[in-house]
Amino acid sequence: MSLKDRLPPDVRRRLGRIKRAVLDQPEPVPKRRPKPKPKAEPPLPAAVATSELSRLELRRKCIFEGRSTDSRVLEIGPAHNPILPRRDGYNTENVDYLDRAGLVDKYKAFDQYDPNDIEEVDWVLAPGAKMSDVIADRFDIVLASHVLEHTTSLIDFLNECGALLAPDGRVALVVPDKRFTFDRFRQRSSLGRIIDLHLEPRPVHSVGTMVDFTMNAVKHRGTTAWKPGHHGNYSMVNELDVVKQHRQRAAAQDSYIDMHNWIFTPHHLRLLLFDLEALGYIGLREETFHPTVGHEFFINLSPSGGGPGLTREELVDLADAELRTLDVPTWR
Repeated sequence: MSLKDRLPPDVRRRLGRIKRAVLDQPEPVPKRRPKPKPKAEPPLPAAVATSELSRLELRRKCIFEGRSTDSRVLEIGPAHNPILPRRDGYNTENVDYLDRAGLVDKYKAFDQYDPNDIEEVDWVLAPGAKMSDVIADRFDIVLASHVLEHTTSLIDFLNECGALLAPDGRVALVVPDKRFTFDRFRQRSSLGRIIDLHLEPRPVHSVGTMVDFTMNAVKHRGTTAWKPGHHGNYSMVNELDVVKQHRQRAAAQDSYIDMHNWIFTPHHLRLLLFDLEALGYIGLREETFHPTVGHEFFINLSPSGGGPGLTREELVDLADAELRTLDVPTWR
């Protein structure tokens, strides 16, 4: 007789109930450790963080943050809209692909642009020329507002800017946030493509870039740039026949055709710059950062910059989260 059979009936019944209760329990599930939240970004100086500044005032605050407004500045491609013009007392020189007369002629068909806003161009670049080969001077600040996204090689452009810096100089970038411009439905630029176009540079943008630029360009409520918080009501800028015409122009490659080659959101660009410096492709690190206001954000770089103050994993999380802020589109 087994031990179980020698037990009293009431004890055997209780053991049976206990056994059934135990056997019916599901396998214990190990507790998952909560995913750590990305580190909060360091607070911005009050003078920069205020929302009461005009667009021009905010741009100037971000560009000069921690620097003297008497700094010697090189402004790249200011065209009809300089941020730091000499007429406002700034110690600025300009570089562009056209002289002042050429810029006035270029924008004369646009009534919204005042030719008096166009300043004399100090350095005129020939097609394909490097700024650092043409410009002998060195500057405390090299300013590129809405220029980075147009370049054929992001790495080479940043290295050219770095070569133009005086000791402890700064490269100041004002960059459109693709979420709030006509690039809304284009994919963000990859680290691989940035490296490839540095290793195999092109004098002009590719046919594929032209097709992507024209076929995916949108307007939002009739405009090509807008503030965060708007929703829906998109429309395509170009019909298919127009896209095909632009494709033919790009295929001919008679001359450089201007377009957005690189597509960014703020933390995505911070991550790209972090990676490019870590891999040795650029010698600049983040010095200051200001998130998107309107449709643009601000990053200052320098050889002595301390970096973003975030781990790479935290930058990845922040860049990934930016795509989840996009609105659900509706179409006109």
